This record gives sequence, structure tokens and C-alpha cells, in this order.
Amino acid sequence: MNDKDIKILFLGDIFGLPGIRFIEKKLPAIKKEYQIDFVIAQAENVSGRKGLEPKDYLRLKRAGIDAFTLGNHVWAKDKIKEIIDNNDLIRPANIKEKYPGKGIRIFEVLGKKIAVMSFMGITFNPLLSPWEEEVADNFFDEFDKLYEQNKADYYIIDFHAETTAEKNVFSLYTDGKVSAFFGTHTHVQTNDARILPHGTYYVTDAGMCGPTNCAIGSNFDEVYQKMRYGAFLPFQVSKNPCQLNGVIFVLTKNNENKKIQLLNIMEK
Repeated sequence: MNDKDIKILFLGDIFGLPGIRFIEKKLPAIKKEYQIDFVIAQAENVSGRKGLEPKDYLRLKRAGIDAFTLGNHVWAKDKIKEIIDNNDLIRPANIKEKYPGKGIRIFEVLGKKIAVMSFMGITFNPLLSPWEEEVADNFFDEFDKLYEQNKADYYIIDFHAETTAEKNVFSLYTDGKVSAFFGTHTHVQTNDARILPHGTYYVTDAGMCGPTNCAIGSNFDEVYQKMRYGAFLPFQVSKNPCQLNGVIFVLTKNNENKKIQLLNIMEK
């Protein structure tokens, strides 16, 4: 790579204390092996399954994460308000302006400006208390506004959405405008890393960093009882071995240097 190329690691949803610990264990070596310049992570499930607390945020910063995107569980922990205005936290952009925080942050990396943006999907993604709305605002409209108002060398989107349809359509709408578009929220890494027709890196879902062989991070039994019998038992974070899912890609102005690859590390 030349001196203007930037290697980025985007990590899927970090889930609970096991996810934090596995990041702490694996990330330093990953950054060294792949020569990563900047790390972005989806952080809405970090603290006890939902939300992000300052103490966990600081642990992950020390582990080597540079930027944190958030989703529908952004307000699950009251203490998020202590850090939501930090310049490395990006909550969903397509919500009402009355909510604190920002849906875009711009970082300078190796002399280039990188804009990291976060959006939420609408389909099958109802907003629950303490949200005052039932669904997020239109993500197309909010993207248009932010893209027009914020100038950067590169743009990266985390689209926290349930459906592959929304992810595919929104990615094609932004293709050629943004450098990379990654879906999150389902905690299941999809095998479709590619470059879209107009040059945007794309993966339908980056996956998760947390327990495997469970209900996408939670214990199997409580989720099974709810699904089959309608029972409600508080979901607990699984203690199973962990996985680390992510995407590595190169920000470059030279098309010959473009590269995207999935990262999938299993705990032994």
C-alpha cells in the first residue's frame, strides 16, 4: 500500500463481558498482523446484553478500538448520557434531534478525514421505551442531509437493521458516495463481502464478537422457552466459547489497491 492507503477493521456487535474479554485478548495481535490503522466497532450490546456503560467503553478503548457505533439499544443504560457526546461515539443518525449525541463523526487518520455514520433500519425494528417513537426516521433522507453537510475523504456506514432487503437497497443507494457500507444487528456474519458496482465495500452483516452456539449471545434455554412456550425468563449472556467477527478493508484512491476480507476467529 502507498502512504495514502488506510487499513480499517470493522468489528461486528460486541456482546457482553465475554465479548469484551475476547476483544482484549485478540485485538492487539490482529492489529499487528494485519497492520490495521483504525478500528470501528458496533457497541450497542456491550454492557450486559444491551447498551454501553462508561467503564466498558473505556476498557474497549484501551483494547484498541478507535470509534464506536450504536443502534436501537443506545439508551438501554442511563450512564450512556455521560459519554454520548464524546467524539468517538456515533449513535443512529435517523432519529429526532431532541436526542443527545451525533449520527456522524469525522476522524483524521494518516492525514485523511474519515466520516463514520450510523443509521437504523425500520422494518421489524420497533423502538421500545425509553424511545418516544415507534420507529426510526427515514434513513435515505437523513443520509442525504449528512452527506451534503459533512465533507470527508472517505465515508463509512454502519446500518443497524433487521432485514437484508433494507440493507441491500440502502447500500445500492449509497454506492459510489460512501467508501464502505456494513450491516449490523443480526449477529450472524454473512458470506457476501464484495465491492458494489460503483466502488463501495459491502457486507450484509458483519456478525458479532461474543459467545457462540447460543441465541446470538444469550443463553439458549431462556430464548427457547420464550420462542416455544411464550415464557418470559430474563435473558442471560451465554458463557460459551467466543467468536470474533469483523471486516478488514483498504481505504484508497487507487482501485488496484482495493481489498476487502471477512475476519472470523473462533475461541478454542
